[in-house]
Amino acid sequence: MKKIFIVILLAAMYSTLFCRALSESGDYYAKADKYYLNAKNDSALVCLDLALAGMQDTAHYARRAEALLLRSRVLGNLTFFETALEDAILSYDISKKHKDNRLTALSMLAVGKVHYLMYNDSLAEDYMLQAKKLAERNHLNREVMMVENSLSQLYSVLERNEECLALAAKSLETAKQLKDTLYMIQNLNLHAAYYTNLNRYTDPLLPEYQVKVKQYLDEAMELVAMKNIPLLTLGTYANYVRYYRVEKDYNNALNYAHKVIEMCEPTHYAMLIQMYDHLVGIYAHLGDVKMTINSHQRFHELMRRQSDYTLHRSLQEMRVKHDVEGKEQEVKLARTHRLLLAVVAVSALLLGGMFYVMYRIRRRQNKRLHRLNATKDKLFSIISHDLKAPVAAQRMAVENMLESFDDYNTDSLLKNLNEFRRAIETQLELLQNLLNWARMQTGEMKYRPSLFDLSEMMREVMELYRLPAQNKAITLRLNSDERCMVTADRQMIHTVLRNLLNNAVKFTPEEGEINVDVTCDETGVSLRIKDNGVGISEEDVKKIVTLGESKSTNGTHGETGSGLGLIICEEMLVRNNSRLIIHSVKGKGTEVGFDI
Repeated sequence: MKKIFIVILLAAMYSTLFCRALSESGDYYAKADKYYLNAKNDSALVCLDLALAGMQDTAHYARRAEALLLRSRVLGNLTFFETALEDAILSYDISKKHKDNRLTALSMLAVGKVHYLMYNDSLAEDYMLQAKKLAERNHLNREVMMVENSLSQLYSVLERNEECLALAAKSLETAKQLKDTLYMIQNLNLHAAYYTNLNRYTDPLLPEYQVKVKQYLDEAMELVAMKNIPLLTLGTYANYVRYYRVEKDYNNALNYAHKVIEMCEPTHYAMLIQMYDHLVGIYAHLGDVKMTINSHQRFHELMRRQSDYTLHRSLQEMRVKHDVEGKEQEVKLARTHRLLLAVVAVSALLLGGMFYVMYRIRRRQNKRLHRLNATKDKLFSIISHDLKAPVAAQRMAVENMLESFDDYNTDSLLKNLNEFRRAIETQLELLQNLLNWARMQTGEMKYRPSLFDLSEMMREVMELYRLPAQNKAITLRLNSDERCMVTADRQMIHTVLRNLLNNAVKFTPEEGEINVDVTCDETGVSLRIKDNGVGISEEDVKKIVTLGESKSTNGTHGETGSGLGLIICEEMLVRNNSRLIIHSVKGKGTEVGFDI
């Protein structure tokens, strides 16, 4: 009887502890949801980490999946897109395993939303349409409404206005039937955005469109005031800024822009950057040159902080990975030593063999640690020289402008602002390359192959660089077969094409030519980019994909770089079972490309 009593007592204790842990997890989730709706993303992320730490039991998979979906939305707001995508995919795997159609549809929608934030519009649409189909098949009306709302947002950005309005109207009708105030507000804002988009391309403005925008925003504002949800208040205020700018009522636009800025957390970079971009235009129209410069300076500072914030997280993860690998290696060595001590009595021959194996393992580990240290040192060197120095120079230039403000006229100010914009674009390109490279070093960038048309992708990339080429009077030509389908990682190949074409434009002189050839046959697809630029020496061609010996060269108009672009191209092509091919003659031009 005593044994039975002890067993019952222990079972009750474990049950109590489990229920308490589950209750705490639920409390953390509820707090996180409240912080999210109050636009407090940092606090929401902390609570969600704590909630998920206590949700390891598979019996409560639904709570874990919902927490992962909420964390994916929060991480998306903080621009940690890769981690947000991982959470959405993990939620999908859990929901699929337990055959939960509702959570599976929501997880596919979450994957689509992250791709939308990463500007992967075609992938975003594919996942959202799959989620819509699953929700409709299982008669999940609320989930269908949520998907239609997200699709409407996507079509608004793509300016597919009729599809945007149709889906927003359906989603709004369902939200009213379900009495879902949150989605009623979102859909009213979508209606306002639709008519604002229509008026962007009309001259003069159509008053009836502006009346509709104001009606929808006022109706949304009434619901926001009733519910007091800061997250939706921010979105509605932001739409008021757009409305009043189109109306040329710059004082009201200014008022709403400042309201948004006051409500935002310091790390809500996406919304803050959008508002300061508006402020630059508003102050320029009001003729306040000083505030225009101050707003532009703040815009630039936020862009830098956002990039530093994301880069710091990537570097932190790289260091953690480095430390973990070192500890794992120490544990392996300790186990090997214990094994050797046990084997000593068996035979001297076996002992010698084990020592030899240890020597080889340690040698490989030391080489790997050396490579990791070299990688870290190279990255810090690039950050300290190629990133910090230009930002410091721009800061000094802005200070000089402010000190000599009275000596500047409008033309000289515009000239300086344009120069700052070009400098920022160059730094953003460097930051993007640094982040891509950091993700590859930490293993975050996964190989995800899909079937796509390389010729069509090349056309899209050439359109991105059409204007920089025109500024140097460079002729861009594409010679391509009608369709050249390849199976590879779409995002990696897109990055490779951007870097290769960017280099061609940078190092081709004025009135030069860049020819792009894309050919395909039974063996595969070949792509070559030929320019008549400055060329590369044979010695530098050999060094160009060696990280320890990479160097930066200025373009024909003094464009700066870090030397990372071609290194990233080489690493991404290797992951796609290809290699970078370079043929160049100093002073005559370069041909670069790959076969896949």
